[in-house]
Amino acid sequence: MQAVEKRVVVVLADISGYTRFMTDSQMSAIHGQQYITYLIESLLREVDVPLKLQEIEGDALFLYAEDPGSDEEWVAVLAQIPAMLQRFFNAFYQGTVLGAEATPCKCAVCRNRDELALKIIVHTGTAVFHRIGGFDKVSGPDVILAHRLLKNTVPDKEYLLMSEAAYKAIGQAMDGPFLRGKESYDGFADVITFVRFNGDIKEQHLNSLYRLPPASLVMRGQGYAISAMASFFPALVRQLRSPAVKAPWTSQLGFAVMGVLMFPVMAVMYMIRAPRRLLTHRLRHNYLPIGKAESV
Repeated sequence: MQAVEKRVVVVLADISGYTRFMTDSQMSAIHGQQYITYLIESLLREVDVPLKLQEIEGDALFLYAEDPGSDEEWVAVLAQIPAMLQRFFNAFYQGTVLGAEATPCKCAVCRNRDELALKIIVHTGTAVFHRIGGFDKVSGPDVILAHRLLKNTVPDKEYLLMSEAAYKAIGQAMDGPFLRGKESYDGFADVITFVRFNGDIKEQHLNSLYRLPPASLVMRGQGYAISAMASFFPALVRQLRSPAVKAPWTSQLGFAVMGVLMFPVMAVMYMIRAPRRLLTHRLRHNYLPIGKAESV
């Protein structure tokens, strides 16, 4: 395939805030890997046309939308991006709120799930499309700039950041407010940015969770438990291959054996305690289903 230059929207969804807790213990390392996998998969389920996944870069998704070929079609592509960005934030906060509320574990990662954060970077420009090893790749200065914007001076860890080009093409149609800023990077002129912070969106998702009827809440807790158990062994294998916590091989082997032997007990505990924790927290916060709340 011959290299072709097209207009493009680059979207980077980056999860942060958990890595420092993974070194606390081997269990924290495994749970950190499980949880980040769970959240990345939650975001991936929201990826839809016109966005395409270029690759998973560590704990970030590199997505893009390309120009279909005409100005009219390009405008239609741009018009779809705002709703998709909001879906990413919603999926992330639904996952973090459910995980923080349902987990019965007390390891460093599970105790600090509220520290997890999502920032999304959006930039529009042009990119070179070419094929390497049977896969389409996008590259060019605008792709580099989008990645540079991940390292910025924004004094927060949860936000949507758009370049000026992206804001004019996409952000002006979105709910605000956006705050104007400026970033500087070697090889680029000063980059004007527009940043929207997430406000109380996490609290909104917490309220939505506990407004569910008890039966639905139990199902959410059981679904979380099933997901946690399904990802345990892949995370355990990864910890053995590339340990986040350095320990003698005898200690790692002993931990792995204990994890395998205790898995049935952990599975039953999660299936029972995760839904129970949600129901208990619901009563503690005095949440009622919407219909009953309105009738009080």
